Amino acid sequence: MTEQPRPTTIPILSAPDFNAVARFYGALGFVETGRWGDYLILVHPIGIELHFVPEHAHGADGGDSDHGHAGACYVRFETADAARDLHDSWTVSVPAPRLTDPHPTPYGLLEFDLSDPFGNTLSIGGAMQGRTPEVAAG
Repeated sequence: MTEQPRPTTIPILSAPDFNAVARFYGALGFVETGRWGDYLILVHPIGIELHFVPEHAHGADGGDSDHGHAGACYVRFETADAARDLHDSWTVSVPAPRLTDPHPTPYGLLEFDLSDPFGNTLSIGGAMQGRTPEVAAG
């Protein structure tokens, strides 16, 4: 069996104001790479890609729901140092409590969270002491 290339997973998050989203994430190093009326793409130089749609655009009803939708995303690095480096670079632009301090987890990762002003959360983690997180083979 030949090994297949791994797919790329990209979260689609909600935000009511694309200009505000671009400013917030721009301060963290993200660059806008595409914008169409109801869709925004931001990419960080290390490869994190986030897509945004207007608030209320999620759901099976095609966006006619009467509630907002906060999203979440997990970014996993192979090492705790890589996660810590990203945290350190973001502390310049994001005040607490939007950015939590890195903390070890019982499952061997060093993790922190970034909460944006639009209700979305990015959780970032990296394996501690050379441990590689278990990944299910498919």
